[in-house]
Amino acid sequence: MNNVNLVGRLAKDPAARDTGETRVTELILVTERPVIRDGKVQKDAETGYALKDAEFHKVTVFNGMGLPLREHKKKGDQLAVTGRIHYSRWKDADGTERFGTEIIAENVMFI
Repeated sequence: MNNVNLVGRLAKDPAARDTGETRVTELILVTERPVIRDGKVQKDAETGYALKDAEFHKVTVFNGMGLPLREHKKKGDQLAVTGRIHYSRWKDADGTERFGTEIIAENVMFI
């Protein structure tokens, strides 16, 4: 089973491109999790708040599902994304093999 559920904030405005018949909307979604060392959540010495690590996820949204994102969402807005992990492999112009990972969105909810 290949299921992904993410809740996070947009790292930048949604980017749109059309490839013939397919409309593609690309997002960078930032999720955060607490920093844990030796089984304990690490806290900032000055504020006492938990330290957090950020992770950046490339999310691809196809066709009509991406239109509301293009029109109504911007950097900093919060989203919930359900989808699947997709891995790619290609050779660049120099012949170097490259790898990529993205989330293909099946459902996007505004929060």
